[in-house]
Amino acid sequence: MLNKDIYAVVDLETTRTTSESGRIIQIAIAFVQNKKIINQFSTLINPREIIPRNIVQLTGITQNMVEGAPLFSDIAESIHTMLSGTIFVAHNVNFDLPFLNAEFKRAGLRELDLVALDTVTLSQIVWPTAPGFRLVDLTTYLSLTHGRPHQADSDALATAALLIKIITRLESLPIVTLQSLVDLPLVLPKDSKELFEKALLKAKSLRQPLSKHLQVIDGLAIHRFSDPEPLSNTKNMSYPAKRAAKQQLYGETLTYREQQAKLMNAIKKHYTKPTFSTVPGESAFVAEAPTGMGKTLGFLLPFAYLANDSDKQVIITEPTITLQTQVTETINTTLHDILPFEVRAVSLKGRRQYLNLQSFKRSLQIDEGTTSLQFIKAQILVWLTETVRGDFDELHLMNAQQKFIAKLSQNANNPTGSPFYGYEFFERQHVLAKQAQFLVVNHNYLAEYASELGDQKNKPYLVIDEAQNLPSAVLDQSRHQLPIQTWLARVQTAINLILQDTKPAIGDILHRIIGGERLKNHLLQSLEIISNEIPQLQVALYRRFLLNKKMPATQGQYEIALANNDFAQFWVDQANHVTSIHKEVLHLEDSLQILLGQFSDSKIAFSLGERQQLADFRRLLDSISQYEKQLTIFQQDLVDFPKASIFWLTDAPNHDSSNLKLSGGLLHTLNYFEEKVYPHFMPPTIIGATLFTSTKSGYLYDRLNIDKETATVRHYPDIFDFEKQARLLMVKNAPAPTDKHFVNYLANQLVNVTTAVNKNTLVLFNSLEMIQQVYNQMQANPKLQQSKLTILAQGVTGTRGKIRKRMQSEKNIVVLGAASFWEGIDLPGDQLRLLVIARLPFDRPDTVLQKAEEAVLTAQGKQPFYQSTLPKAVLRLRQGIGRLIRTPEDYGAIIIYDVRILTKAYGKTLRKMLPTNLPQKELTDDKIVPTLQNFFAEEHKHL
Repeated sequence: MLNKDIYAVVDLETTRTTSESGRIIQIAIAFVQNKKIINQFSTLINPREIIPRNIVQLTGITQNMVEGAPLFSDIAESIHTMLSGTIFVAHNVNFDLPFLNAEFKRAGLRELDLVALDTVTLSQIVWPTAPGFRLVDLTTYLSLTHGRPHQADSDALATAALLIKIITRLESLPIVTLQSLVDLPLVLPKDSKELFEKALLKAKSLRQPLSKHLQVIDGLAIHRFSDPEPLSNTKNMSYPAKRAAKQQLYGETLTYREQQAKLMNAIKKHYTKPTFSTVPGESAFVAEAPTGMGKTLGFLLPFAYLANDSDKQVIITEPTITLQTQVTETINTTLHDILPFEVRAVSLKGRRQYLNLQSFKRSLQIDEGTTSLQFIKAQILVWLTETVRGDFDELHLMNAQQKFIAKLSQNANNPTGSPFYGYEFFERQHVLAKQAQFLVVNHNYLAEYASELGDQKNKPYLVIDEAQNLPSAVLDQSRHQLPIQTWLARVQTAINLILQDTKPAIGDILHRIIGGERLKNHLLQSLEIISNEIPQLQVALYRRFLLNKKMPATQGQYEIALANNDFAQFWVDQANHVTSIHKEVLHLEDSLQILLGQFSDSKIAFSLGERQQLADFRRLLDSISQYEKQLTIFQQDLVDFPKASIFWLTDAPNHDSSNLKLSGGLLHTLNYFEEKVYPHFMPPTIIGATLFTSTKSGYLYDRLNIDKETATVRHYPDIFDFEKQARLLMVKNAPAPTDKHFVNYLANQLVNVTTAVNKNTLVLFNSLEMIQQVYNQMQANPKLQQSKLTILAQGVTGTRGKIRKRMQSEKNIVVLGAASFWEGIDLPGDQLRLLVIARLPFDRPDTVLQKAEEAVLTAQGKQPFYQSTLPKAVLRLRQGIGRLIRTPEDYGAIIIYDVRILTKAYGKTLRKMLPTNLPQKELTDDKIVPTLQNFFAEEHKHL
């Protein structure tokens, strides 16, 4: 930072988000020079209008507080003078500066024309792995003081401290990284890029030596990586079987837990048997270990001793990336610190999860024509100075485009000839894996790479954590859809983009680059052939599988299952069309690479609009190519899994060929694991919090191909005192969920309940459609409008991740969630106090997948409802209810509005599989609120 530069860090609180209708109610300015806060100014402002309720709730600034405050016109000239000649800084400068200038204009002053910086985008670049980029997220991440978020004086000081951190971070970057940031065609808010240029000038003037943890390879500064030291195992270490031995091992680090200790000893005993069955699926260890028991350490500790004694590796598979990371960290910290021998864990993911340095270096030389991709490149340049693993999951990318990220993970055409040979991140992980006892993967990775993880000479141990999710992961990974009309429409759009005359246009870009006219002809030729072939394939599908068939009279889409033998013959008959499409898609891909190369090498100055046009065209061709690959996947599934695969067509009610969608994948996992997974490992450990659907059901064993007779099975009791911590209220006078008035009833009930208790609430649904309907009715309810509650709805107000983050940090939140909210989220304490089940979680009965599964079970002489439909609902209900109580100090209540849990025979099965000491009450809806109020007021005091 140059001594003369003064940064004016500004924050505004306003009545509305637009400068046309809103007015400032508070302004604060913190002045920064030489990386120090040298002065500050703050005042409330009378907006001469009513402050909206939501703004009062957000800022804490009330009408009374601003009544005696000055008008903006009274202080406008002083503020204008303060800011003149400074560098304007704000956390979202495109809001604060225009808003402030609008107020100046209304006060009769000229608008400020200042150099302006935005700390949001700058933070996104210099801290690309931060969990969030709201001011409150960044101050927490960087341990900065931020006493009163959403009040301008506190926000301005916090933003000033953030600016100092940004400048310091930039000045710590190597010259080669700063030069690359400056050279990128970045488009940032206002003049934010100037901060990179200033940091580069200072770095060049100081010429500091490169930090020892960095090295420069072919113009990229990356974090150094050293091969790990060989793992030093200490043999014949005595396993701590007794309580005293475990307590001595734990020291002050861990607390002894009786049920956890029993799990540890059971695993150790099981795998020290003299012999095991060699038949895949036999001799498994199966344990249902409830939340709060400490099951992760419960299986990690005994397997550490087993691995140390046997020189075997332990493969642990988790359902989510988050759990995969948590388990890896637990091994490398907690377990590492207490064990008397060395232990290491490495998290493994597929190649597409890791940055390829050669591909990234190449991308720096190409201007794809879109600002978002250049922004991602800037983030990665900084990230390379920090990351050892190069795992994309470390990054918090904004507007990440998966096609672009996939390209950055592609292997070099000639890896051994690359200057980055020996430094690539994917290879780094496998180097680390050779010197680790524990390899932690996710369920999808296990399904894809089981044979590579296994060792036929010294088979590894296999732990499948939250194993109830593994079959679904395999099925979801296998299923694909090809919307044929969308595919064709994108081909025709690509043709139109090439031929259109309006600027900016792809045709104009092609005309201006070397060899562009020839490229244009090649592109058009390939696209025209594909556009002719797709309809022929579409009509052939319709004639073979749909023509002259009786179709159901329905208002929505319908699905038709395809016989696999007929579907296989279809591909034989259509081989000419399929081959032609494949050939032309390869030509398109080649032409696109030539176009991007010529565009990048061109000396012509292309406009931002032209660069964006090229980016749109590139994404269009990429999507056309991806759709073509679905054809190959469908054919390969017929070869690899002829009996377990299912394929179906989806069409609209008008029953023509123009709306066909072709879908396919695995129907079930029968024999999948015993053929594809288990042969590569020791008998597996199957563990989870909700494995079983009843005391006698074979559902788990069937789905995971486990031999029940030879398995060692353990059920561990609930840890939590549900009798004191929770209540289950079942509404006995609710209308049936199929009743046309159910949505209106549920919306009114939710408003009445949530406004009465004012606790963070999660409402679980089975469909996004019902969420939308209930959300709309709740928002229109005057009682809700007058409350302090905020309603968040999945698919309406944000993604699962954003909604979960708000539940973790805010109060008076009501969330309406489906599918992914039933499991895998951890919301202890005040983050979640009330859980509502809108409908029992049964799968839709009318889908082609459900019907096909029922047909398979019926052919085997089984009852589909009791062998599949009900067990799935039991597991999902147990998982949903498990969201509520997460710690021994937690408390909360559950409401079920689906009357079938009381009126149907299967309701008894559902209730029986819930925690045994969870108090269950049947109530009419008028008793729900007083019962909840009494519980929240009294029962939790006993904890």
